Amino acid sequence: MNPDPDRFLDDPGVALMLAFRDGDDEAFTRLVELYQGPVFGMLRRILGPRGSVEDLAQETFLRVWRSRDGYRPTGKFTTFLYRITYNLALNRLRDEGRRPVRPLPEGAEEGLADGASPDPVEAADRGDRAALVRAALDRLPRNQRTALVLQHYEGLDLAEIGSLMGISAKAVKSLLHRARTRLREELTDHGLLP
Repeated sequence: MNPDPDRFLDDPGVALMLAFRDGDDEAFTRLVELYQGPVFGMLRRILGPRGSVEDLAQETFLRVWRSRDGYRPTGKFTTFLYRITYNLALNRLRDEGRRPVRPLPEGAEEGLADGASPDPVEAADRGDRAALVRAALDRLPRNQRTALVLQHYEGLDLAEIGSLMGISAKAVKSLLHRARTRLREELTDHGLLP
């Protein structure tokens, strides 16, 4: 049974993609403007700062362009877009034979500190803590790390993550549980959690 495409029309990405499919080339420009930030962010978190983020972002939108004629909304537009982005990033990692590197979002390091004191010793301590958190995240298996990125940074729910990763929502929940447990253990061992 095919989902009713009209039920997704309240999604701005779906509406723009349908307009683009129906011949409105300006709708594609609006799609890029609306979603280039999230695509760049996701690629940076998976590939790290040294990755070819710009090239893959362009390739992502090129693939969206190519899918124009065959596009049929079966879910949120971001699920469709992130699936393309995720697959391109994983292909690049496989081709380069390296693991994902995901820096914490700006300001996340400050969230680890007890206070926001300008004291240089405390600032250095916060930097050390952030480095420990980053290292713990980087040691997670790729599928656990990816599930965390998609949920916490991209705001996707279990079903959307499962669709992107090609697994069930129950499997995503299990991945997230194992990832959080492992992070908690490592951060507790380093004295970052009680």
